[in-house]
Formats: sequence, C-alpha cells, structure tokens
Amino acid sequence: MILELVTFRLMDDVSEKRFSAAVRSVDEFLAEQAGFLARQVMTAEDGGRMDLVWWKDLESAQEAARAIREEPRAEPFLACLDPGSIHVSHSELAHSVPRELPW
Repeated sequence: MILELVTFRLMDDVSEKRFSAAVRSVDEFLAEQAGFLARQVMTAEDGGRMDLVWWKDLESAQEAARAIREEPRAEPFLACLDPGSIHVSHSELAHSVPRELPW
C-alpha cells in the first residue's frame, strides 16, 4: 500500500469555502481511478495543506497523477494551489495498527 503525500499552500485569494468545494471536485475523479483506496485533506499548524491519498500500488498513484493533469474536474482544485509550494512524495506502508477512526 502506498501513501501519496502532497503538501502545498493555497493561493492568497482562495477562501476556505472555495477550497472546500474544489477538494470535493476531485473526489469523484479519484474514486474512479484504479487502485484508489482513500483520501484525507488536512490543514497544518502553519496553514500549509496536506493531501494524503492511499493507493493499492505506486503504479496506480503514478497513473492517476498523469490523468489528473487532463481532468476537467480537477481544474478548480489545481487553481487553488500555489504552484511553487507543491511537493509530492510516495511512501510504502511498513507498519500499521488498524483502528476504527471516528469519522
């Protein structure tokens, strides 16, 4: 299992309401991608953002990354991101303690 971690900052003119709607605009696209497992979007203490996407394997993550660049539903989300702040990394799960999460 692969965790794709995308860290970024929002453009200065992006409101929370706009960003929240833009995040949801990508959810349907992701759900249609082979190997997609789950997604969480978080706000860091310093205001930075983290988009955590779980994939079955690295190939699925890489294929979705290629496809999202051409996906009209992703345009509102991508327009919210400060391009110079985006960092993407992939990590393979080494250990996990499963637990029911409260949401």
